[in-house]
Amino acid sequence: MKTRNESNKLAKECIVTALIELMKAHDFHSITITDLTKKAGVSRMAYYRNYTSKEDILNKFIDEVGSGIHEKLSCISTDNDLYNYYLALLEQLGSYNDLAITTYKAGLGELILAEITKQMAITFPPTDASPTEKYRHLYLAGAFYNTFIEWLKNGQVESCAEMARICLTFTHEGLALPQKKGTKQP
Repeated sequence: MKTRNESNKLAKECIVTALIELMKAHDFHSITITDLTKKAGVSRMAYYRNYTSKEDILNKFIDEVGSGIHEKLSCISTDNDLYNYYLALLEQLGSYNDLAITTYKAGLGELILAEITKQMAITFPPTDASPTEKYRHLYLAGAFYNTFIEWLKNGQVESCAEMARICLTFTHEGLALPQKKGTKQP
């Protein structure tokens, strides 16, 4: 016999799966709780026991995914090698491409960006409380988010290894501004 926790976990998994499937076929904002519970095969009570809104479903699931990926990456020995870190990160994130692209297409990409920003601050904690350090994290998280989403939108044509090299290049070299003819770079 299933315990209450196992039943609740199964209900949550069904709700998340149903929402993602519904988001593929319908506008996120037009999906009703009735649509969701019917597709998930759960009661409204099961829904409200776990969530307060459709956004809450995505927030909690994306948080679980982010924490799970962070935990897996902390177990992988990258020996302070940023290339191997990016490679492992992209391999892990790539396995959630369906969730990411569906969330992005629903206009909710900021949920993914917020999770990337949060996890980046955990992985690479600020060295001080300066504005520079704060904005550096936001800049890098935004750059990584946009690169990741574009890679997904293009069908993950580049391998994880190639994307890791690309991310590493951006991290080490930064983005150089194009020079205008006749001007020198400072």
